Amino acid sequence: MTDRNIFSELMEGFDALEDARHGKVTLKTSEVEIKAPPVMDAARVRAVREKLRVSQPVFARKLRTNPQTIKNWEQGTAKPNAQAAILLSLIDRNPKLIEEIAAL
Repeated sequence: MTDRNIFSELMEGFDALEDARHGKVTLKTSEVEIKAPPVMDAARVRAVREKLRVSQPVFARKLRTNPQTIKNWEQGTAKPNAQAAILLSLIDRNPKLIEEIAAL
């Protein structure tokens, strides 16, 4: 038989109850679908940049990345990682977002 710490188990329950009252979302209380990142190939990266009407160096500066990275993405020698693909997709949906990112 293992020793249980009833007090800590009760406190954990009270903490969970308080979190639930404040609307805290946890994996115990909700299901979060795992989605694959958006496909961001060379043509799509170029299309996003051209939609903004900026050069590769300007696009890179606004995203705070190296211009060579943008060039590699657009030439297809490298692909944006999942986070970059999500960011580029958000910018594609809302072009004004690039200015907010640049201002951070």
